[in-house]
Amino acid sequence: MTTQEPVDLKLGSLLTYFGVISEQDVKRGLILSKHTGLPLGKCLVILDFLTAEVVRAAIEAQSMIKDGLLDADSAKEAMGVVHRKRWSLPDALIVLGVDAYATRGTRLGELLTSANHLDAVQLDMALKASDGSGLPLGRVLILLSKMSEESLVLALDLQREVRAGKMERSEAVARLRKEQLLTPAEGRDGDRDDKRLRIGELLVSSQILSEADVKSAVEISKANDKMVGQVLIEMEWVSEDILTAALRLQEMIWSGGVSVTRACSVLQQIDKSGLTAEEGLEKAGLKTSDFQKQVSFCDFLRLSGYLNKDSMKNIVQMVMGNPELIATVMKHARKEGNVSKDYLRESIKMSFKNTELLSFLLKYAKPEDKALIESGVIMHELLKSGKLTLDQAVVNFTIRRNGLEFD
Repeated sequence: MTTQEPVDLKLGSLLTYFGVISEQDVKRGLILSKHTGLPLGKCLVILDFLTAEVVRAAIEAQSMIKDGLLDADSAKEAMGVVHRKRWSLPDALIVLGVDAYATRGTRLGELLTSANHLDAVQLDMALKASDGSGLPLGRVLILLSKMSEESLVLALDLQREVRAGKMERSEAVARLRKEQLLTPAEGRDGDRDDKRLRIGELLVSSQILSEADVKSAVEISKANDKMVGQVLIEMEWVSEDILTAALRLQEMIWSGGVSVTRACSVLQQIDKSGLTAEEGLEKAGLKTSDFQKQVSFCDFLRLSGYLNKDSMKNIVQMVMGNPELIATVMKHARKEGNVSKDYLRESIKMSFKNTELLSFLLKYAKPEDKALIESGVIMHELLKSGKLTLDQAVVNFTIRRNGLEFD
Protein backbone atom coordinates (compact mmCIF):
# COMPACT_ATOMS: atom_id res chain seq x y z
CA MET A 1 0.00 0.00 0.00
CA THR A 2 1.23 3.48 -0.78
CA THR A 3 1.63 6.12 1.93
CA GLN A 4 2.67 9.00 -0.32
CA GLU A 5 0.46 12.01 -0.88
CA PRO A 6 -2.03 11.38 -3.73
CA VAL A 7 -0.67 12.71 -7.02
CA ASP A 8 -4.20 13.73 -8.02
CA LEU A 9 -7.75 13.50 -6.74
CA LYS A 10 -8.83 10.68 -9.04
CA LEU A 11 -10.61 7.88 -7.20
CA GLY A 12 -7.91 5.27 -7.87
CA SER A 13 -5.15 7.51 -6.51
CA LEU A 14 -7.17 8.36 -3.41
CA LEU A 15 -8.08 4.74 -2.69
CA THR A 16 -4.43 3.67 -2.71
CA TYR A 17 -3.49 6.72 -0.61
CA PHE A 18 -6.23 5.83 1.89
CA GLY A 19 -4.62 2.37 2.16
CA VAL A 20 -7.78 0.41 1.39
CA ILE A 21 -6.52 -1.19 -1.82
CA SER A 22 -3.27 -1.89 -3.67
CA GLU A 23 -2.16 -0.11 -6.83
CA GLN A 24 -2.15 -3.47 -8.62
CA ASP A 25 -5.81 -4.08 -7.80
CA VAL A 26 -6.69 -0.54 -8.93
CA LYS A 27 -5.00 -1.31 -12.28
CA ARG A 28 -7.08 -4.48 -12.58
CA GLY A 29 -10.18 -2.44 -11.89
CA LEU A 30 -9.19 0.08 -14.55
CA ILE A 31 -8.84 -2.72 -17.12
CA LEU A 32 -12.40 -3.91 -16.37
CA SER A 33 -13.61 -0.30 -16.45
CA LYS A 34 -12.08 0.18 -19.90
CA HIS A 35 -13.80 -2.92 -21.27
CA THR A 36 -17.21 -2.32 -19.69
CA GLY A 37 -17.39 1.47 -19.65
CA LEU A 38 -18.44 1.28 -16.00
CA PRO A 39 -16.91 3.54 -13.32
CA LEU A 40 -13.78 2.35 -11.53
CA GLY A 41 -15.52 2.15 -8.14
CA LYS A 42 -18.23 -0.11 -9.53
CA CYS A 43 -15.61 -2.37 -11.13
CA LEU A 44 -13.66 -2.70 -7.87
CA VAL A 45 -16.84 -3.85 -6.15
CA ILE A 46 -17.59 -6.35 -8.93
CA LEU A 47 -14.07 -7.77 -8.57
CA ASP A 48 -14.62 -8.08 -4.79
CA PHE A 49 -11.65 -5.84 -4.05
CA LEU A 50 -13.78 -3.38 -2.06
CA THR A 51 -17.29 -3.22 -0.66
CA ALA A 52 -19.84 -0.82 -2.11
CA GLU A 53 -19.88 1.00 1.26
CA VAL A 54 -16.14 1.71 1.15
CA VAL A 55 -16.33 2.96 -2.44
CA ARG A 56 -19.30 5.18 -1.57
CA ALA A 57 -17.41 6.61 1.41
CA ALA A 58 -14.31 7.24 -0.73
CA ILE A 59 -16.37 9.13 -3.32
CA GLU A 60 -17.90 11.21 -0.53
CA ALA A 61 -14.43 11.96 0.87
CA GLN A 62 -13.23 12.83 -2.64
CA SER A 63 -16.05 15.35 -2.99
CA MET A 64 -15.27 16.95 0.39
CA ILE A 65 -11.57 17.21 -0.48
CA LYS A 66 -12.40 18.88 -3.79
CA ASP A 67 -14.62 21.36 -1.94
CA GLY A 68 -11.84 22.14 0.53
CA LEU A 69 -13.93 20.81 3.43
CA LEU A 70 -11.54 17.99 4.27
CA ASP A 71 -7.79 17.61 3.98
CA ALA A 72 -6.21 14.45 2.59
CA ASP A 73 -4.69 13.34 5.92
CA SER A 74 -8.00 13.58 7.78
CA ALA A 75 -9.74 11.78 4.92
CA LYS A 76 -7.15 9.00 5.10
CA GLU A 77 -7.65 8.60 8.82
CA ALA A 78 -11.43 8.55 8.46
CA MET A 79 -11.30 6.05 5.59
CA GLY A 80 -9.14 3.78 7.73
CA VAL A 81 -11.96 3.71 10.30
CA VAL A 82 -14.55 3.10 7.57
CA HIS A 83 -12.54 0.20 6.19
CA ARG A 84 -11.69 -1.45 9.52
CA LYS A 85 -14.91 -0.95 11.45
CA ARG A 86 -17.38 -0.76 8.55
CA TRP A 87 -18.62 2.61 9.73
CA SER A 88 -20.12 5.26 7.48
CA LEU A 89 -17.87 8.19 6.58
CA PRO A 90 -19.99 10.72 8.57
CA ASP A 91 -19.70 8.55 11.72
CA ALA A 92 -15.93 8.24 11.25
CA LEU A 93 -15.54 11.99 10.72
CA ILE A 94 -17.62 12.84 13.79
CA VAL A 95 -15.37 10.66 15.96
CA LEU A 96 -12.38 12.53 14.51
CA GLY A 97 -13.99 15.87 15.33
CA VAL A 98 -14.71 16.86 11.71
CA ASP A 99 -18.00 18.40 10.57
CA ALA A 100 -19.37 15.40 8.69
CA TYR A 101 -22.22 17.28 7.08
CA ALA A 102 -20.42 20.40 5.90
CA THR A 103 -21.25 21.38 2.33
CA ARG A 104 -20.69 24.26 -0.02
CA GLY A 105 -23.51 23.25 -2.28
CA THR A 106 -21.22 22.47 -5.20
CA ARG A 107 -22.23 18.88 -5.80
CA LEU A 108 -23.82 18.34 -9.19
CA GLY A 109 -27.24 17.55 -7.78
CA GLU A 110 -27.17 20.60 -5.51
CA LEU A 111 -26.27 22.90 -8.39
CA LEU A 112 -29.00 21.47 -10.62
CA THR A 113 -31.69 21.77 -7.96
CA SER A 114 -30.61 25.34 -7.13
CA ALA A 115 -30.91 26.15 -10.85
CA ASN A 116 -34.43 24.61 -10.85
CA HIS A 117 -33.52 21.89 -13.34
CA LEU A 118 -34.39 19.17 -10.82
CA ASP A 119 -36.69 19.21 -7.83
CA ALA A 120 -35.90 17.46 -4.55
CA VAL A 121 -37.95 14.37 -5.40
CA GLN A 122 -36.33 13.95 -8.83
CA LEU A 123 -32.86 14.39 -7.34
CA ASP A 124 -33.58 11.78 -4.66
CA MET A 125 -34.79 9.32 -7.32
CA ALA A 126 -31.73 9.94 -9.51
CA LEU A 127 -29.36 9.56 -6.56
CA LYS A 128 -30.98 6.24 -5.64
CA ALA A 129 -30.60 5.05 -9.24
CA SER A 130 -26.99 6.22 -9.21
CA ASP A 131 -26.26 4.53 -5.90
CA GLY A 132 -27.90 1.28 -6.96
CA SER A 133 -26.29 1.10 -10.39
CA GLY A 134 -22.88 2.44 -9.38
CA LEU A 135 -23.01 4.95 -12.23
CA PRO A 136 -22.25 8.66 -11.72
CA LEU A 137 -25.26 10.92 -11.21
CA GLY A 138 -24.58 12.79 -14.46
CA ARG A 139 -24.60 9.61 -16.53
CA VAL A 140 -27.83 8.46 -14.88
CA LEU A 141 -29.49 11.80 -15.68
CA ILE A 142 -28.46 11.41 -19.33
CA LEU A 143 -29.78 7.84 -19.51
CA LEU A 144 -33.06 9.01 -17.97
CA SER A 145 -33.23 11.80 -20.56
CA LYS A 146 -33.05 14.50 -17.90
CA MET A 147 -30.16 16.32 -19.53
CA SER A 148 -27.99 16.16 -22.63
CA GLU A 149 -24.32 15.27 -22.61
CA GLU A 150 -23.46 18.80 -23.74
CA SER A 151 -25.39 20.20 -20.77
CA LEU A 152 -23.65 17.81 -18.39
CA VAL A 153 -20.25 18.99 -19.65
CA LEU A 154 -21.31 22.60 -18.99
CA ALA A 155 -22.57 21.79 -15.50
CA LEU A 156 -19.37 19.93 -14.59
CA ASP A 157 -17.23 22.76 -16.02
CA LEU A 158 -19.11 25.28 -13.85
CA GLN A 159 -18.75 22.97 -10.85
CA ARG A 160 -14.96 22.86 -11.35
CA GLU A 161 -14.81 26.65 -11.66
CA VAL A 162 -16.65 27.09 -8.36
CA ARG A 163 -14.55 24.50 -6.56
CA ALA A 164 -11.36 26.16 -7.84
CA GLY A 165 -12.54 29.50 -6.48
CA LYS A 166 -12.68 31.05 -9.97
CA MET A 167 -16.43 31.62 -9.89
CA GLU A 168 -19.04 32.33 -7.26
CA ARG A 169 -21.64 29.64 -6.72
CA SER A 170 -24.44 32.14 -7.38
CA GLU A 171 -22.92 32.95 -10.79
CA ALA A 172 -22.72 29.26 -11.71
CA VAL A 173 -26.35 28.70 -10.69
CA ALA A 174 -27.42 31.75 -12.73
CA ARG A 175 -25.61 30.33 -15.80
CA LEU A 176 -27.32 26.98 -15.36
CA ARG A 177 -30.74 28.61 -15.00
CA LYS A 178 -30.33 30.13 -18.45
CA GLU A 179 -29.55 26.75 -20.00
CA GLN A 180 -32.12 24.29 -21.34
CA LEU A 181 -30.75 21.03 -19.98
CA LEU A 182 -33.42 18.60 -21.10
CA THR A 183 -32.83 16.55 -24.24
CA PRO A 184 -35.10 17.14 -27.24
CA ALA A 185 -38.43 15.34 -27.35
CA GLU A 186 -38.82 12.35 -29.69
CA GLY A 187 -39.29 13.39 -33.29
CA ARG A 188 -39.06 17.12 -32.62
CA ASP A 189 -37.66 19.43 -35.28
CA GLY A 190 -34.98 21.99 -34.59
CA ASP A 191 -31.56 21.83 -33.01
CA ARG A 192 -30.44 18.33 -32.15
CA ASP A 193 -27.76 17.01 -29.86
CA ASP A 194 -26.24 14.28 -32.04
CA LYS A 195 -24.34 12.84 -29.08
CA ARG A 196 -27.70 12.00 -27.49
CA LEU A 197 -29.77 11.44 -30.62
CA ARG A 198 -32.90 9.56 -29.68
CA ILE A 199 -33.99 6.38 -31.40
CA GLY A 200 -37.11 8.01 -32.86
CA GLU A 201 -35.07 10.86 -34.33
CA LEU A 202 -32.69 8.37 -35.94
CA LEU A 203 -35.56 6.42 -37.51
CA VAL A 204 -37.13 9.63 -38.81
CA SER A 205 -33.81 10.90 -40.19
CA SER A 206 -33.36 7.53 -41.95
CA GLN A 207 -36.82 7.98 -43.55
CA ILE A 208 -38.01 4.70 -42.05
CA LEU A 209 -40.70 6.32 -39.88
CA SER A 210 -42.53 9.62 -39.96
CA GLU A 211 -42.54 12.06 -37.07
CA ALA A 212 -46.25 11.27 -36.58
CA ASP A 213 -45.40 7.55 -36.22
CA VAL A 214 -42.78 8.26 -33.57
CA LYS A 215 -45.06 10.64 -31.68
CA SER A 216 -47.80 7.99 -31.62
CA ALA A 217 -45.34 5.32 -30.41
CA VAL A 218 -44.15 7.58 -27.58
CA GLU A 219 -47.73 8.24 -26.46
CA ILE A 220 -48.59 4.52 -26.54
CA SER A 221 -45.40 3.64 -24.63
CA LYS A 222 -46.22 6.12 -21.87
CA ALA A 223 -49.81 4.98 -21.62
CA ASN A 224 -48.84 1.30 -21.36
CA ASP A 225 -45.55 1.61 -19.44
CA LYS A 226 -43.56 0.09 -22.29
CA MET A 227 -40.36 1.01 -24.08
CA VAL A 228 -40.77 2.90 -27.36
CA GLY A 229 -38.89 0.17 -29.24
CA GLN A 230 -41.22 -2.50 -27.87
CA VAL A 231 -44.23 -0.53 -29.12
CA LEU A 232 -42.68 -0.07 -32.57
CA ILE A 233 -42.23 -3.83 -32.92
CA GLU A 234 -45.66 -4.72 -31.51
CA MET A 235 -47.32 -2.28 -33.93
CA GLU A 236 -45.15 -3.77 -36.73
CA TRP A 237 -43.89 -0.32 -37.68
CA VAL A 238 -40.31 -1.62 -37.69
CA SER A 239 -38.78 -5.09 -37.66
CA GLU A 240 -36.67 -6.45 -34.81
CA ASP A 241 -33.61 -6.26 -37.07
CA ILE A 242 -34.20 -2.58 -37.85
CA LEU A 243 -34.69 -1.76 -34.18
CA THR A 244 -31.58 -3.74 -33.17
CA ALA A 245 -29.50 -1.99 -35.85
CA ALA A 246 -30.91 1.42 -34.89
CA LEU A 247 -30.11 0.94 -31.20
CA ARG A 248 -26.58 -0.23 -32.00
CA LEU A 249 -26.02 2.73 -34.34
CA GLN A 250 -27.44 5.07 -31.71
CA GLU A 251 -24.82 3.81 -29.26
CA MET A 252 -22.07 4.42 -31.84
CA ILE A 253 -23.33 7.97 -32.44
CA TRP A 254 -23.35 8.64 -28.70
CA SER A 255 -19.79 7.38 -28.32
CA GLY A 256 -18.59 9.36 -31.35
CA GLY A 257 -17.79 6.20 -33.30
CA VAL A 258 -19.97 7.08 -36.29
CA SER A 259 -21.63 10.21 -37.68
CA VAL A 260 -25.41 10.64 -37.86
CA THR A 261 -25.19 10.83 -41.66
CA ARG A 262 -23.39 7.50 -41.93
CA ALA A 263 -25.67 5.86 -39.35
CA CYS A 264 -28.73 6.90 -41.37
CA SER A 265 -27.16 5.57 -44.55
CA VAL A 266 -26.35 2.20 -42.94
CA LEU A 267 -29.85 1.92 -41.49
CA GLN A 268 -31.41 2.67 -44.87
CA GLN A 269 -29.26 -0.01 -46.53
CA ILE A 270 -30.29 -2.60 -43.93
CA ASP A 271 -33.95 -1.65 -44.42
CA LYS A 272 -33.76 -1.91 -48.22
CA SER A 273 -31.54 -5.01 -48.43
CA GLY A 274 -33.43 -7.15 -45.94
CA LEU A 275 -30.19 -8.10 -44.19
CA THR A 276 -30.23 -8.95 -40.49
CA ALA A 277 -28.92 -6.31 -38.11
CA GLU A 278 -25.72 -8.28 -37.56
CA GLU A 279 -25.15 -8.84 -41.30
CA GLY A 280 -25.87 -5.21 -42.17
CA LEU A 281 -23.60 -3.82 -39.48
CA GLU A 282 -20.83 -6.25 -40.36
CA LYS A 283 -21.12 -5.34 -44.06
CA ALA A 284 -20.78 -1.68 -43.05
CA GLY A 285 -17.72 -2.51 -40.94
CA LEU A 286 -19.59 -1.97 -37.67
CA LYS A 287 -19.81 -4.87 -35.24
CA THR A 288 -21.62 -5.37 -31.92
CA SER A 289 -19.28 -5.26 -28.93
CA ASP A 290 -17.77 -8.68 -28.25
CA PHE A 291 -17.81 -7.93 -24.53
CA GLN A 292 -21.53 -7.16 -24.61
CA LYS A 293 -22.22 -10.47 -26.39
CA GLN A 294 -20.23 -12.43 -23.81
CA VAL A 295 -21.82 -10.99 -20.65
CA SER A 296 -23.59 -13.87 -18.89
CA PHE A 297 -26.78 -13.40 -16.86
CA CYS A 298 -24.71 -13.89 -13.71
CA ASP A 299 -22.22 -11.25 -14.90
CA PHE A 300 -25.08 -8.84 -15.60
CA LEU A 301 -26.54 -9.31 -12.11
CA ARG A 302 -23.12 -8.70 -10.60
CA LEU A 303 -22.60 -5.61 -12.75
CA SER A 304 -26.01 -4.40 -11.59
CA GLY A 305 -25.15 -4.99 -7.94
CA TYR A 306 -27.93 -7.55 -7.41
CA LEU A 307 -25.46 -10.39 -6.91
CA ASN A 308 -22.19 -10.24 -5.00
CA LYS A 309 -19.78 -12.73 -3.48
CA ASP A 310 -21.82 -13.14 -0.29
CA SER A 311 -25.16 -13.60 -2.02
CA MET A 312 -23.61 -16.17 -4.36
CA LYS A 313 -22.25 -18.06 -1.34
CA ASN A 314 -25.76 -18.03 0.14
CA ILE A 315 -27.14 -19.60 -3.03
CA VAL A 316 -24.49 -22.33 -2.91
CA GLN A 317 -25.35 -23.04 0.74
CA MET A 318 -29.06 -23.12 -0.11
CA VAL A 319 -28.46 -25.67 -2.87
CA MET A 320 -26.20 -27.81 -0.67
CA GLY A 321 -28.89 -27.97 2.01
CA ASN A 322 -31.75 -28.91 -0.30
CA PRO A 323 -31.81 -32.40 -1.91
CA GLU A 324 -34.33 -31.30 -4.55
CA LEU A 325 -32.13 -28.40 -5.66
CA ILE A 326 -29.06 -30.64 -5.68
CA ALA A 327 -30.90 -33.04 -7.99
CA THR A 328 -31.92 -30.14 -10.27
CA VAL A 329 -28.41 -28.73 -10.71
CA MET A 330 -26.87 -32.18 -11.13
CA LYS A 331 -29.47 -33.09 -13.75
CA HIS A 332 -28.52 -29.94 -15.67
CA ALA A 333 -24.82 -30.79 -15.34
CA ARG A 334 -25.41 -34.26 -16.79
CA LYS A 335 -27.11 -32.69 -19.81
CA GLU A 336 -24.09 -30.46 -20.33
CA GLY A 337 -21.79 -33.47 -19.96
CA ASN A 338 -18.86 -31.42 -18.72
CA VAL A 339 -18.13 -32.16 -15.08
CA SER A 340 -15.01 -33.36 -13.27
CA LYS A 341 -14.67 -35.81 -10.40
CA ASP A 342 -15.87 -33.10 -8.02
CA TYR A 343 -19.34 -33.58 -9.48
CA LEU A 344 -21.49 -31.54 -7.09
CA ARG A 345 -19.17 -28.54 -6.91
CA GLU A 346 -18.83 -28.41 -10.70
CA SER A 347 -22.60 -28.77 -11.08
CA ILE A 348 -23.23 -25.74 -8.88
CA LYS A 349 -20.62 -23.70 -10.74
CA MET A 350 -22.29 -24.56 -14.03
CA SER A 351 -25.67 -23.43 -12.68
CA PHE A 352 -24.32 -19.88 -12.40
CA LYS A 353 -23.48 -19.94 -16.12
CA ASN A 354 -26.98 -20.95 -17.26
CA THR A 355 -29.59 -18.17 -17.38
CA GLU A 356 -32.63 -20.43 -16.98
CA LEU A 357 -31.20 -22.40 -14.06
CA LEU A 358 -29.79 -19.37 -12.26
CA SER A 359 -33.07 -17.48 -12.56
CA PHE A 360 -34.85 -20.58 -11.15
CA LEU A 361 -32.50 -20.71 -8.15
CA LEU A 362 -32.85 -16.98 -7.53
CA LYS A 363 -36.65 -17.17 -7.61
CA TYR A 364 -36.49 -20.12 -5.20
CA ALA A 365 -34.21 -18.17 -2.85
CA LYS A 366 -36.16 -14.91 -3.15
CA PRO A 367 -39.74 -15.57 -4.29
CA GLU A 368 -40.60 -11.94 -3.59
CA ASP A 369 -38.14 -10.94 -6.35
CA LYS A 370 -39.75 -13.11 -9.04
CA ALA A 371 -40.92 -10.17 -11.19
CA LEU A 372 -37.57 -8.40 -10.76
CA ILE A 373 -35.59 -11.48 -11.77
CA GLU A 374 -37.76 -11.94 -14.86
CA SER A 375 -37.15 -8.28 -15.68
CA GLY A 376 -33.41 -8.93 -15.30
CA VAL A 377 -33.60 -11.81 -17.78
CA ILE A 378 -35.27 -9.50 -20.32
CA MET A 379 -32.69 -6.74 -19.75
CA HIS A 380 -29.91 -9.28 -20.22
CA GLU A 381 -31.41 -10.49 -23.50
CA LEU A 382 -31.72 -6.92 -24.75
CA LEU A 383 -28.12 -6.28 -23.73
CA LYS A 384 -26.75 -9.31 -25.55
CA SER A 385 -28.76 -8.55 -28.68
CA GLY A 386 -27.45 -4.99 -28.76
CA LYS A 387 -30.88 -3.42 -28.18
CA LEU A 388 -29.63 -1.84 -24.96
CA THR A 389 -26.18 -0.59 -24.00
CA LEU A 390 -24.63 -1.87 -20.78
CA ASP A 391 -25.33 1.48 -19.07
CA GLN A 392 -28.95 1.46 -20.19
CA ALA A 393 -29.52 -2.14 -19.06
CA VAL A 394 -27.90 -1.58 -15.65
CA VAL A 395 -29.83 1.64 -14.95
CA ASN A 396 -33.16 0.20 -16.14
CA PHE A 397 -32.70 -2.86 -13.93
CA THR A 398 -31.66 -0.69 -10.98
CA ILE A 399 -34.77 1.47 -11.34
CA ARG A 400 -36.98 -1.62 -11.30
CA ARG A 401 -35.03 -3.11 -8.41
CA ASN A 402 -35.56 -0.01 -6.29
CA GLY A 403 -39.16 0.54 -7.38
CA LEU A 404 -38.35 4.02 -8.66
CA GLU A 405 -40.58 6.07 -10.92
CA PHE A 406 -38.89 8.94 -12.73
CA ASP A 407 -41.32 11.28 -14.46
